[in-house]
Amino acid sequence: MFERYQDVLTHLPEYSRNVFRKGYFKWLLNQCKGWGYFSYFLLAFNLVLQVISLVHSFSQTPVQSLLAFVGGNLSVACVIGISNLSGIQGWCGAISAICIAATGFMAKNYATAWEQIGYLIFLDIFCILDPKWNDDIQAEKLESGLEWLKYGLFFVVAWSCTYTIFSFTNDPRVFLDSLNLAMAITGALLELNRKREQYYVFTLASIFTIALWFQTMLQGDGNFALIFSYSVFFLNDMYAFFSKNSWFRGEVSKKA
Repeated sequence: MFERYQDVLTHLPEYSRNVFRKGYFKWLLNQCKGWGYFSYFLLAFNLVLQVISLVHSFSQTPVQSLLAFVGGNLSVACVIGISNLSGIQGWCGAISAICIAATGFMAKNYATAWEQIGYLIFLDIFCILDPKWNDDIQAEKLESGLEWLKYGLFFVVAWSCTYTIFSFTNDPRVFLDSLNLAMAITGALLELNRKREQYYVFTLASIFTIALWFQTMLQGDGNFALIFSYSVFFLNDMYAFFSKNSWFRGEVSKKA
């Protein structure tokens, strides 16, 4: 389960040299080519929604609105990139995580804030460095009941830990926030290991996060930008399930 972390940390000096290598930015740009038409539609659709949200909320919360705008667009580019087996997701995910975490803290939506920090530390940075996320990305799948059990136990432990930590804070939604964060942590581990089953977790997480941001809106904090983003995440999850070129119906690596 944790082999990719060990590999990256063991070869950190070597893998770090691959970042900003000659032609690196051209390579990143080329990673945005060859996506499905629906992916480009989602990217453009989200941009339109983000502009509407920015115009609507900028006068009230300018800093928060700009952060949500940048984070919302890059986060959608990140998840669409993942669905299309594209290596841009590391940088898009890292920058969007910083923006969305800041927005979450401002809006007192601590689950989303810590979720994004978790993504940044335990997923985005490793995906930027991991050669398996930078060259001919291949999806894998859980092959045995034991693998399912391991990830299931990991989720239970993650939820127990996050619930305990959140219970010592003034978080008004300890149960839901800790559940959402535990799903994000589990999904991040599945994603780093390129398991296609990550989308079961991310679909549920998208639904829960949309509900949390609606509740945050009703309490007078936040804006529509991240609700739009997570709604697009959900549509992208559906694309990942059903597109013949994506994680579930595309070619799966024989090595799991």
